[in-house]
Amino acid sequence: MTFQNLKLELIKKNKKFIDLVRVDGRSWQYLHKSCSEGNKKVLSKMFELLEKI
Repeated sequence: MTFQNLKLELIKKNKKFIDLVRVDGRSWQYLHKSCSEGNKKVLSKMFELLEKI
C-alpha cells in the first residue's frame, strides 16, 4: 500500500485524487502530503474510499 499504488488504482478506475478528497472531506494539501510521506492510516482510508466510489 503506497501512494504509487493508489495512483495506479485511480487510473484504472478513471478517477482523480480530488474525487477522493471530496468524499473524505479533509484538505487536499493534508491528504496529498500524508499519502506522499507514506502515512499508512491515511493511505488505507483512501483505498477504502476508492473501493466505495
